[in-house]
Amino acid sequence: MVPTAEAASSSVVRITESGPGVKKRVNLGLNKAVVVDLPADAHDILVADPELADAITRTSRRIYLFGKAVGQTNIFVFGSNGEEIVSLDVAVERDVAGLEANLRRFIPDSDIKVEIVSDNVVLTGSVRTPLDSNRAVDLARAFLKGGEATTRNITVQGDNGDGDIFAEARQTSQIVNLLTIEGEDQVTLKVTVAEVSRQVLKQLGFNGSVSDGESGISYRNPANLGDAVNVFANAAIRGSIGGTTITSYINAMEQAGVMRTLAEPSLTAISGQEAKFYVGGEFRLAGVQEVTADDETGAPTIEREVNDVEYGIRLNFKPVVLGAGRISLQIETDVSEPTYEGSVVTGNGWGSARPGIPGNTFLGIRRREASTSVELPSGGSIVIAGLVQDNIRQALSGVPGASKIPIIGTLFRSKDFQRNETELVIIATPYLVRPVARSALSRPDDNFNAANDVESFFLGRVNKIYGRPQAGVPVGRYHGNVGFIYK
Repeated sequence: MVPTAEAASSSVVRITESGPGVKKRVNLGLNKAVVVDLPADAHDILVADPELADAITRTSRRIYLFGKAVGQTNIFVFGSNGEEIVSLDVAVERDVAGLEANLRRFIPDSDIKVEIVSDNVVLTGSVRTPLDSNRAVDLARAFLKGGEATTRNITVQGDNGDGDIFAEARQTSQIVNLLTIEGEDQVTLKVTVAEVSRQVLKQLGFNGSVSDGESGISYRNPANLGDAVNVFANAAIRGSIGGTTITSYINAMEQAGVMRTLAEPSLTAISGQEAKFYVGGEFRLAGVQEVTADDETGAPTIEREVNDVEYGIRLNFKPVVLGAGRISLQIETDVSEPTYEGSVVTGNGWGSARPGIPGNTFLGIRRREASTSVELPSGGSIVIAGLVQDNIRQALSGVPGASKIPIIGTLFRSKDFQRNETELVIIATPYLVRPVARSALSRPDDNFNAANDVESFFLGRVNKIYGRPQAGVPVGRYHGNVGFIYK
């Protein structure tokens, strides 16, 4: 094994042995110099590749080596009679002392070692957080692209003592990150999607007919607000003027409804890793329907297209722990469900002679979706999305002319009123978590015990009120009902 003389951190290398076959390895920093002291007088020096390193002598026993470009070469030193004094294997590499000092300065809680392998920076050791690992890579990248990463090459050289023109050729190197993170932080994200929707619907319409017993006229006001008016009458008013009978059918309705939606998906992931959570299914929506008739028998043939649409609860997020209790999140959340709002119903029938062709109901998908990037402390909450919506729609329809008659015109027109109020909020809360014992965790079916046949048939119970029979009685005195109640 060839002994190594470290020159990157020491400016003087002393060689004590000499003679044929004596070899020494010198690690030389790029664009730096080192002094080599010889054990005997040197008369002849041979540099294998002068573009990588230079050897200059001022005395017979001292050589000055200069690293000009990254690479490897060797230098032979001969005595006065041509005998070999020593052979130097020179490896010109970047001096990583400055980079190691910067790593200790900017990342004090880490143990990072820097090595150079074929002009590539290799980072080994350990750091506390993934953020420290990224910072170490950024510092190494700045080191590679800085002044130490340039090699001065002579591009134009003049004659008669004219000055030389130098150019800087950038080295193309890579960073190999072999750092280990002491404690992989794990983040649990809890997202709450809460929505309350209130709908108010009011209808008052009149459809009627005027007849003298032999002839007459009937009218019906058109439906408005997406077929909100019912075509069937709730009441009827009938009167006669002479031989003319006037009948008015009343459509009157007032309806109020409230809908509450709550979804709380939770998901845990290691810092820097992406996690996905999905609970739902696929809803089959009817597509294009084509009905054709057989040329001979006239029997209908139906061809339908079906589209599969996903619905349910979806949560995708990628956490990055920036520091003590500081978390960066990339969140994508989606809550969707089939709904009859905005649905379309196609009618039945195959002409007037062949009824019975089934129609289709085209349902809609109600979706609440948010995608963003935020920074939060552990246990802190933030509203990442919110919506307050208030839609009011009114429509007034009637028989032209007759609906404008004062007082009597009320019998010839209909009024519809519809109001939808929606309030939606999406809250995100991250937590830094660690594994715990299995006994410290609970399941949704804990303390659930199905009722026996007697309780089920005679008492109408589907489960026992208290916990499992094998569970012991809690220690201490309690007042009131004690135990777990499942409703």
